[in-house]
Amino acid sequence: MVDSQALAQRAREIVGADHVKTGAAAASYAVDGLTPGVVAFPGSEEEVSRLLRASHEQGAAVAPRGGGTKMGLGAPPRRLDLVLCLTRLNRVVDYEPADLTATFEAGMSLAAVQAHLGQKGQFLALDPPSGARATIGGILAANASGPSRLRYGTARDLLIAVRVVHADGTVTKGGAKVVKNVTGYDMPKLYIGSLGTLGILTEGTFRLYPLPAAEETHLAAFPSLETARAAVTEILNSSLVLSAVGLLSAGAAGAAAGAAGLPWGAGQVGLAVMIGSVPEAVRAQIGDAARYCRGAGSTADHILSGPAHTACWEAIREFPSPGAPGSLVLKGSVPLTQVPELMSRGEGLAGQRRMPCQAVAEAGSGIVRFGVDVTSAPPERAADYVETVRGIAGELGGHLVMLEAPVAVKRRVDVWGPVGGPLRLMQGLKVQFDPKGILNPGRFVGGI
Repeated sequence: MVDSQALAQRAREIVGADHVKTGAAAASYAVDGLTPGVVAFPGSEEEVSRLLRASHEQGAAVAPRGGGTKMGLGAPPRRLDLVLCLTRLNRVVDYEPADLTATFEAGMSLAAVQAHLGQKGQFLALDPPSGARATIGGILAANASGPSRLRYGTARDLLIAVRVVHADGTVTKGGAKVVKNVTGYDMPKLYIGSLGTLGILTEGTFRLYPLPAAEETHLAAFPSLETARAAVTEILNSSLVLSAVGLLSAGAAGAAAGAAGLPWGAGQVGLAVMIGSVPEAVRAQIGDAARYCRGAGSTADHILSGPAHTACWEAIREFPSPGAPGSLVLKGSVPLTQVPELMSRGEGLAGQRRMPCQAVAEAGSGIVRFGVDVTSAPPERAADYVETVRGIAGELGGHLVMLEAPVAVKRRVDVWGPVGGPLRLMQGLKVQFDPKGILNPGRFVGGI
């Protein structure tokens, strides 16, 4: 049993009393209903190291936290003593515009990163949900991405160096602050998507991209997902330089169109195609996308630029509204040709179970997100739905995880689904990196 009072006192000595919360003040930092005894806000990597060393000595379970946007991801923790919130680590460590590289502390929000880089006409090509609050460390730990992964890739493609504090307080670094690096093990990628179970990231160095000179979207309406499938196939097989392709079920399409100030017919699904380049190329390629859609049977076509373009993609990225009560959010990954099939069957099964459902797909990456309202559904019905859709994803050659779910649902169905052979390797890494099992215990795959 961890002595919470002793841990809190040690935390105050390290970060100062103003940066420690306990008791009722810690309740808003609960993870899946489990309230930590202590919440600490370190202001430096050294303080992170000292907090972890103290936790390691006491065997205290630690959950890292940034902006809190990804805390719904993962199984309920087995235990929780300390939430280590990194939002005070929010500085630009290094920025070389000529080299297209920059280093940021892990608690810096993506919005702040983009604002800083935008002054030099550059950006970090990550666009996960809740980018206004999501922090660099949280994005990496959750391997979060968005529609632009089609063109720019994910964090694994953009991260070139990290600094990490391990469970015993040891600080290590991996990679180098240059795009071209020597051969060898790519250690930075080990921590991406590990949900803070191997160490706590304190810095990340990234390759950057110039902001496109122009960016527009073609948003087309179709009577069904099956009709839209032909347009998606044509567009993905074309010579268009695509920034993102979103396939939207009827409700999600209506919401995106409404955000952009457009009318939308009831029951119409949507196909959004983003092009970014020089203005002449954008106009020509948007015209080609419109032609493909009309040839496949689109019933309405809209060209979006400026605020309407931005609002449309913000609605797509933020689907479904994060943190809504009774929200079940699933993420499936299947071969590109199977995206409409997974969307259609997933929505249909939810309807049969009387659970309102909409879906958004990154059609060029094979990613499908379902937003299901399970407010009125018993937990066992929601859990059965997850298992059924997960089975369908497996039949289609993919897999499915829960990004967010009520705790009662998480306790009935595995958040992550089957892992297979890699699980033994991951368990071995966990033992090597965190032998006492204090980092996010139980939250990752296989109960790691």
